[in-house]
Amino acid sequence: MPKKEGILVIAVTGTPGVGKTRFAGELSKAIGVKAVEVNDVVEGEKLFTGIDESGSKIVKMQELKKELKAIEVRASKSGDKAIILVGHLLADLKLEYDTSIVIRASLRELVSRLEERGYQKEKVRENLVSESIDYCGAQISGRSKEIYEAEDADQKAIVVSYLKALVSGKHPEKPNLPSINKMEEMLELVYEGNSYGL
Repeated sequence: MPKKEGILVIAVTGTPGVGKTRFAGELSKAIGVKAVEVNDVVEGEKLFTGIDESGSKIVKMQELKKELKAIEVRASKSGDKAIILVGHLLADLKLEYDTSIVIRASLRELVSRLEERGYQKEKVRENLVSESIDYCGAQISGRSKEIYEAEDADQKAIVVSYLKALVSGKHPEKPNLPSINKMEEMLELVYEGNSYGL
């Protein structure tokens, strides 16, 4: 995504069910800028060709990329200091971001949330694998000037505080957050002989 003068592009991504929307809402309120849900853009602009076997939309990725670029341009022209883009699809779009936050979650909690949403067994398994290998983080890291992982409340608060200062024109010290590894959690699920065929 071509950078526009004066606008900070913040990406909030992560596996479905990790809590991206809630975090983005808190971030949006804290720094006073709009959060754009990528799924809402897909739905509102009808940027999909149909539904796959698992019930997920088949997204027109190139058209979505163009629409998100247009949204950034409009935000820049309106004088916004920053824009927050929210969605797991951001990891697969070939866009560039100033700051990316990858929201993480425990695998057991993720299973619970996805089951509550009515995800099919195969889709739960797919997302468990995605979270365990940090698919979103790996995909988006090469297109972000800086990237942070956050799982617990303290980590999220650190990121929010940092971005609030950044958007206000200060030059805060970059957060020193640890990389989050989920492989031990995944192995526990495998050893338990879980019902998702891991």
